[in-house]
Amino acid sequence: MLNLFKKRPIIEFYCHPGMHNVVPEPKAASKYIPPWFKKIPMDLSSRGEFGGPGPSAKRCIPLLDVMSYGYTLTLAADTHFITNDNCSIIKVTNSPELKTVEFHTIEQLGEHTAPGFPAPPVKFINPWVIKTAPGWSTLVLPPINHFNENFTCLAGLVDTDKYAKEINFPAVWHTPNFDGTIKAGTPLVTVFPIKRNTFDKNPLVRKMTDDEFKEIERIRKVQRTRNSYYSKELREPR
Repeated sequence: MLNLFKKRPIIEFYCHPGMHNVVPEPKAASKYIPPWFKKIPMDLSSRGEFGGPGPSAKRCIPLLDVMSYGYTLTLAADTHFITNDNCSIIKVTNSPELKTVEFHTIEQLGEHTAPGFPAPPVKFINPWVIKTAPGWSTLVLPPINHFNENFTCLAGLVDTDKYAKEINFPAVWHTPNFDGTIKAGTPLVTVFPIKRNTFDKNPLVRKMTDDEFKEIERIRKVQRTRNSYYSKELREPR
């Protein structure tokens, strides 16, 4: 019997049956922490405020949290790119089975004022439909803090509760004189379900109260007496 009370997911991904178990699936962004961040040692060689080794950026919990948030969609198939010395010419060889790249015209981004000019904007073809619950949209961003040297996808916001169709990802190409293959599984974008009508277009902007100033001072003093105060005592568990 159909369970009429089954909770609908806030976000789901589905693709054509012929591509299921063929193309890389969307995964939690935590599976794609950028390599530069992974390479950082946890501690510095110098001493920190509390006598032990000083913390590196790897101990910055807000950095790790934001890079772990959302879902990352990746390139669906190996794709070969060749560019000339100013990227005005970009040649692409799609895989035999699946087209992963097309192009927009440079005029669509403003021609001479376009980001990456004179490179024509790349369009990554995404095989995944993103479906959100009623009232939820999808925020699409380049993978946070990844700094891909070859391309950057443009951000977007789509009402994916109503638009039940694949969303492709326009991108600006960066690398001249490139001749190589971008591998399947390379992160393209990270997506986040966003509840609509919760964004305040007119936030209150004011000076702080005396109590708020005192709270800032209290937190500052605690941070200077207890190591990792934010990560161990203030941060909500994920």
